[in-house]
Amino acid sequence: MVDTMDAPAGRVRAATRGLVVRDGHLLVTVLHDREGEWWLTPGGGQEFGESKVDNATREVFEETGYRVRVGDLACGRDYIGANHFAWDSSFQQTELWFWCELLDDQPDEPPAVDTAQTEVRWVPLSELVGSPFYPQRLATWLLEDPATRPLWLGDVN
Repeated sequence: MVDTMDAPAGRVRAATRGLVVRDGHLLVTVLHDREGEWWLTPGGGQEFGESKVDNATREVFEETGYRVRVGDLACGRDYIGANHFAWDSSFQQTELWFWCELLDDQPDEPPAVDTAQTEVRWVPLSELVGSPFYPQRLATWLLEDPATRPLWLGDVN
């Protein structure tokens, strides 16, 4: 699943996401729609004039209430909706994930959650594969050897 909010048809949307891992658990947002439950890493569209680091910092805080320090680029992907779902054929997004370090143990109230978002959850890395986490390629990537896993994941969902 991909958050297609504010995505102009026929244009590529730039998005940035945070990878926040604590004690072997990944921070995810939990969303519900007519298809059921699905999980995403916190993140979203980059605003004009905003850096990737600022985008990730803002999105993680808005969706989870956690303040983070954005670190190194982890990986990226294309999502070309037409290659995955007929209903998403006019949407395309390029996403970059950055490693993020928590600045506080307890979150504030998230100020701007997505309308379908129902909670924030810490999920064990070992439970992501086969779960409603998207993209599933990221779930397997997180379990791969950091020395050999790819930087670019391709057009995956």
